[in-house]
Amino acid sequence: MLSQGPAFTKFSTTSIVILSCLFFILYFHPMRLETPETHSAYDPSREGLQLASPLIPEKIWYKVGPKGLNDQSHEWMDDCLHKNPAHSARIMTDLTGDQFVSQKFDYRPDIVEAYLALTVPILKADFLRYLLLFAEGGIWSDLDVSCGDVPIREWIPETMRAKAGLVVGWEFDVGWGDSFIRQFESWMIMAAPGSPHMLMVIDDIMHAIHQKTEEYGVPVSELTLDMTGDVIDFTGPRRLTRGILKSLELARNEVVDMASISNLLEPVLIEDVLILPGYSFAATSNNYGNETTGPSLVQHHYAGSWKNHNGGEM
Repeated sequence: MLSQGPAFTKFSTTSIVILSCLFFILYFHPMRLETPETHSAYDPSREGLQLASPLIPEKIWYKVGPKGLNDQSHEWMDDCLHKNPAHSARIMTDLTGDQFVSQKFDYRPDIVEAYLALTVPILKADFLRYLLLFAEGGIWSDLDVSCGDVPIREWIPETMRAKAGLVVGWEFDVGWGDSFIRQFESWMIMAAPGSPHMLMVIDDIMHAIHQKTEEYGVPVSELTLDMTGDVIDFTGPRRLTRGILKSLELARNEVVDMASISNLLEPVLIEDVLILPGYSFAATSNNYGNETTGPSLVQHHYAGSWKNHNGGEM
């Protein structure tokens, strides 16, 4: 038998230390990514804060286009995950988005057929965010959004955490006067799975698609931006806003009093929908003058990579 002398012992100890360090780096690296097939178990002990909401899973959905993830978006994503180590990233592509919708909505073939047939990238990307959040919940984030210094687990006031099943923020609210259309931003949305308000948005989009195909006498695959009109109105923030308010009114059997949810300086909870002031998700889009506001939770950098004549990446 060979003798295991001091040199062998030193080599073994060094190797164990190196391997342990490599394991630690790989396992805890902030850019760990959760694939669509796996799910991270919730572990509140990983941070000294309770969950933002027990109803909303701690995962952040992103969608990349054919060009993939650029360096700037990668930096913003990496920073957000580093600041929120309990959250995992779910990065969807065109292919995995198609697969997700086909599998998760097989009980709604009308949705699957319409989604797969859409050819305008921005309409499909808008639709996907609502479908992802309805099916599995979590947080939707556009790629041109960076996180502030307030951890996600502190975004929802403690007294509202137990009930908040959908979290949205005003894009245009304070400093715009009265002659404008208020809308929730759609670059950052938090939702519990199965939210009836998100389902309302989805069904309204389906209805709009059906209307346009009938109006122009074309299949979904031949719909163009010229036919569908303003993206913001068809699948974007205004569609989101109308759908949520419509759903709330049906749930309450009364019209939502806009005065009670606008010109906000503090978050407002109406049923299970938490509406954040403009400064939370859209600080640069609101003008508060000398008003005291809370912190900006995220910054939207308005990359607008989809704004070409085909509604696709530039």
